[in-house]
Amino acid sequence: MKLLTLTSAVIILIMLLPFLTPDGICVDKTDIIEENESHPKYKIYPENDILFCSGDDIAGTENNRAAKLMLEGKWSEAGEILENGLLHAPLFYPYRYNIGICYLYLNKLDISRMHFTKAIQLVPEYYRTYLQLGYINGRWNKQSEALDYFRKALKLHPRDLNTYILMGDIYFNRKQLSTAKKYYEAALELNNVFPNGLLGLAKIHFINEEYVKTIVLLKSVNLSGDYDKALHYYYAESAFKTGDYNTAAREYENLLKFTTDRFFLINSVLLIKHKLELSRRFTER
Repeated sequence: MKLLTLTSAVIILIMLLPFLTPDGICVDKTDIIEENESHPKYKIYPENDILFCSGDDIAGTENNRAAKLMLEGKWSEAGEILENGLLHAPLFYPYRYNIGICYLYLNKLDISRMHFTKAIQLVPEYYRTYLQLGYINGRWNKQSEALDYFRKALKLHPRDLNTYILMGDIYFNRKQLSTAKKYYEAALELNNVFPNGLLGLAKIHFINEEYVKTIVLLKSVNLSGDYDKALHYYYAESAFKTGDYNTAAREYENLLKFTTDRFFLINSVLLIKHKLELSRRFTER
């Protein structure tokens, strides 16, 4: 049985577009890409930056099989499913987007960029694709190019909180802390308890060696939803510097629960394990 004919792929691609407003801004209330009302069972929606599909078509089912593996951090296995899917349905957007995510986590950034670029050609209105390309350029230290992609995403979805955070992080990495703060605060103006916005402000306190302020701010963050796992790193580092080694050890342990997180694409698991052991030694004194 074929996964999806070319004609079917084109139909599904067309079905992606009506839930984007005429001026190109994604629907804010659900962050869902959907088909038109005549095909209500088909829906494409994000979970942890991974696209899932509703409905019982073969392409969507195969995509979801790969997406579940991606949630488990099995990027290579998921990538094989998606590569096979693309052979049968090169215009099926979730395949193209999700395989870009797979290669991103496999640190094959050139291949990842290629797939996201093709994804934009399929659905240029979807803002998350620009965020991924911005992230890739940031990894290459092409900060101006990264900001350009983030600005495009912001134009498409001006109320997406993480876009402001990503832009703030560029300026944070440049040590332009006052500009970074403006972007973190912009996100908090839209949601004053947004975890990544509070983390952004805490990071500025950390750089300024205001470790107690960092801890107080991080303690206020609600961790019941999605948040940047770097929070545990800054909490642990601040606790260690103030001599609270028990808390430092606890937060390093918490961070190590998320070894498939994007944090560990640029940070060493072994280094965090070393910091954990060091914290434990200090608690035994």
